[in-house]
Amino acid sequence: MGRTSGLRRRAIIAESGLPLRPRDPGPSGPSTGPLLTVLAANLCRTEHDAEAQARGVLAVDADLLLLTEVTADTVDALGAAGLATSHPHAVLDPDEGYFGAAIASRHPLTDRGGCDLGGRRGHVADVHVDGTDVRVVPVHTQAPIHDHDVAVWHSTIEANAAVADDAPGPVVLAGDWNATGGHRRLRRALARRGLVDAQVRRGHRWFPTWPTAAHPLMWVPVTPVLTLDHVVVSPDVAVVGLERLPLPATDHLALRAALRLPAA
Repeated sequence: MGRTSGLRRRAIIAESGLPLRPRDPGPSGPSTGPLLTVLAANLCRTEHDAEAQARGVLAVDADLLLLTEVTADTVDALGAAGLATSHPHAVLDPDEGYFGAAIASRHPLTDRGGCDLGGRRGHVADVHVDGTDVRVVPVHTQAPIHDHDVAVWHSTIEANAAVADDAPGPVVLAGDWNATGGHRRLRRALARRGLVDAQVRRGHRWFPTWPTAAHPLMWVPVTPVLTLDHVVVSPDVAVVGLERLPLPATDHLALRAALRLPAA
């Protein structure tokens, strides 16, 4: 989420409602096929301890890293921590604002380039996993900090989900959606495309990711209360596991998902 605001919290809660009982997500995806582990993390534009944060990211056992709020300092720190060795296939798109991103993989990938996702910067790639091509996006929708942000918030939710529309195979859209699972627009955007939230697939009713006490602007201990971060997959992907992980210097918990892909 990056920074807090009473207006922003009210807007999210008003549109999101209470946590929902997980609905039947339908077929659970393939029981065979390659396994892909994914780490999705909002890095909170950190510049104060990028080195510790980079070490924390690379300490997680994940085949694919989908990172947002990535700055030039973040990229330098990831490089110094050994990203090129651990995840040799990478697309690094830093920005000093809120929409820098990184996609880093142990598997080969094809960069599909930067794009406009509902009025905000985004990035798309195809990851090639044992003959199966997976379209991936490190998701970061606009946060409704001010009244004039709300329309863009809505459009970025829709645009990130719409990446699945022309994907030829499985899809993983993971990161900071700035919306809980009860958010009407998020639910509808996913449902229209048959997309599934890994939280629902795993049967988690309460899986909050924000805010944490790790961010230096959090002066008092806090406990996550909102599930703003989600791993969203196409229905042909099975969610084998999902966990929340703390990382240094960010107000979000990261998500690590184990995904079973359809066989080629």
